[in-house]
Amino acid sequence: MLLLVFPAVAVAAVGLLVFYLVFSTVPLPEDIAPTSSVVFDAEGNEVGGLAAEIAREDIDLQDLPDHVEQAVLAAEDRGFYEHRGISVTGIARALFTNIRAGGIRGGGSTISQQYIKNAALTPEQTYRRKVEEAALAIKLEREYDKEQILSFYLNTIYWGRGAYGIEAAAQTTFNVSASELDVNQAATLAGVIAAPEGFNPIDNPEGADSRRQYVLGGMLDEGYLTQQEHDDLVAAGLPDVVERQTVAQGPNAYYIDAVRRELAAMPEFDDGELFQGLRIHTQLDQSLQQLAQTTLADAIADGPTDAGSIVTVDPRSGGVRALVGGQDIEQQSFNTAVRSVRQPGSTFKAFTLQAFFAAGYHPDSRFPAPAEIEIEDAENPIRNFGDSSFGEQTVRQATASSTNTVFVQMQEELGREEVIDAAHRAGLPREKSEELFPTERSDGTALRPLAGLTLGQDEASPLEMASAYAIYPAEGIRSTPHLVVRVEDRNGNVVHETEVAEDQQIEANVARAVTDVLRGVVTDGSGQSADIGRPSAGKTGTTNDGRDVWYVGYVPQLTTSVWLGNLDNSPIDAENATGGGLAAPVWATYMSQAVEGLEEEDFVAPDLDQFELLNGEPEACPEGYEFAEPPEEADERGFFPDILIDITDDEGRPCVELPPPPDEECPEGYEFAEEPDGPDEHDRMPDVRGDLRDAEGRPCVEILEEIEEPEEEEQPEEPEEPEESEEPEQPEEPEEEPAEPPAEDDNGDDEGGGDDGDDGDDA
Repeated sequence: MLLLVFPAVAVAAVGLLVFYLVFSTVPLPEDIAPTSSVVFDAEGNEVGGLAAEIAREDIDLQDLPDHVEQAVLAAEDRGFYEHRGISVTGIARALFTNIRAGGIRGGGSTISQQYIKNAALTPEQTYRRKVEEAALAIKLEREYDKEQILSFYLNTIYWGRGAYGIEAAAQTTFNVSASELDVNQAATLAGVIAAPEGFNPIDNPEGADSRRQYVLGGMLDEGYLTQQEHDDLVAAGLPDVVERQTVAQGPNAYYIDAVRRELAAMPEFDDGELFQGLRIHTQLDQSLQQLAQTTLADAIADGPTDAGSIVTVDPRSGGVRALVGGQDIEQQSFNTAVRSVRQPGSTFKAFTLQAFFAAGYHPDSRFPAPAEIEIEDAENPIRNFGDSSFGEQTVRQATASSTNTVFVQMQEELGREEVIDAAHRAGLPREKSEELFPTERSDGTALRPLAGLTLGQDEASPLEMASAYAIYPAEGIRSTPHLVVRVEDRNGNVVHETEVAEDQQIEANVARAVTDVLRGVVTDGSGQSADIGRPSAGKTGTTNDGRDVWYVGYVPQLTTSVWLGNLDNSPIDAENATGGGLAAPVWATYMSQAVEGLEEEDFVAPDLDQFELLNGEPEACPEGYEFAEPPEEADERGFFPDILIDITDDEGRPCVELPPPPDEECPEGYEFAEEPDGPDEHDRMPDVRGDLRDAEGRPCVEILEEIEEPEEEEQPEEPEEPEESEEPEQPEEPEEEPAEPPAEDDNGDDEGGGDDGDDGDDA
């Protein structure tokens, strides 16, 4: 098939080539004037623009060091002085490749063609454009000599970050004039020409360094460098660069910077087309953006970190509504929201929950929750925050308390690849090349099956985390995250329109279950400081040594991530350096105002009958214990019962020791009574058995024998009085009186309660 298509395409190309040779005009540098592009918010209001920080300033080729020309030729067109504008073999090779791919994939362009492409044509990738490039390149070569063409090229092409022309590029990248560039700097600049945004040394130092070495190798091959010079320059590494802004200042600056990065990652905008008078329409909500910028600036100014970010996404459309990557873009041009990839800590646990529920397991499944646990390939034992031990917990409880040892067991039960797949389904990138917003991922590819995977041991950006969490309030539907809606050229023609894919990546009931459990983080767990007085869900995250603190949470209409840390990745110097202590309050401050005007909505509850318990029903309390709330104070006997916190019911209540059963009777010589508060009138203290008590808690108290009063022995003499003979009952009265004191002792005991020291034994 290719053998038939190739000749037909070639014949058509020759016809177009002749047409353009006759009727087209070669553009000159003075005809080229970069124009600022304008950015609009979701309501169509102009919010800023993309413009070159340093205006283009042409420089004569003779004023440049020879190694600048040599580096550019080694990078882009080593046969420049031999061809006549086009490379026939290069075009044929590119044409064959493009036909096989079904579209434009390669160019085979010479420096002459690149100049024409940047100077006169639109960003469209079509065969007609390629033919027009070739025709104008041939005419260019006929009308101007090689030095003039190279000068046109160096002074007009795009070098990245809004810089057109080599003079602006040198100042933007190295803060020097192009006439002062050294060999290493020249090789670095020449290396970025192939992909000005992708190989920019500020955003992608690894890629820029690889290209620098490629250029130095070409200079060696062409004889511009000796072997020793080449080796010394390679060893010197990437030269120091400076960073200049290409966006307007103000509260929208970080958002517009992210817009530039999103579009620059697309092939149709990677050669400087972004600065050619485009009209860029976005999802920006200016009120949310202003609120996010103010909230973050205050948090950094008043807090222990020097950096942070806030990103808000509409879960129903995938649109990024607000994005802030620093306190102020004038003070910090590094946009942490899209350029900083950090360990997300326990916010990653949401993806483990997702995988767990997708496997069919119930939120009330139980796991042991020791302070630490050994994992075979982990360098150190996995520990809970603060080395806390929880005995045994449900998944719901472990999420609220962010128990690491439980989540590692869940991860191992499921398999790490299942957790990774869940994260990818939620939206974390599978590969670096698929990222919508290029960042510096340490391993360059996807998530890794690390022992601490579920604890957030890998990396993600704040924008990625906000976008991934959006799948839960969207009930499993993932919408393509995006800032840009469409792009129009200066004539109003649509040159790009974002296609938003809506895919049911996870079952709705699984997403609802994740939300149901994450709500407990806010109501009863580590994220209580994120409570905004309406239904919300989220997860805290804290990395080792408190280097990064996170809170990612959502209401049904908005999902927001908050990250705080230091730019140099040093530990946060604060006692409350946790997600719950620092990030969650910032989230609450922002979101409590962000939801004003939004109808209060609740989440749909999951159908928990669809899940099955793992590890059985809650374990019963042992004999002598019951599920109950721990007592706040000692009982009437002065002791606390034993509590088994390693056994809890589905409400989280521990097993509490039952009080001792009441004794049926006291031993002989004792009776249940209040403890005496002192000796009786005979200076006697009865024995008290505090280990034997009745249902009212009264101990067994010794019954003391009655003691007759001495005066009672003289009473028989009274009958000698004759006048009292008619009252025979009088002698019996004294017998009743001695019985009264013991009764008074018993009553006195009721008012007693003295401590005999036996309570400690009971405890």
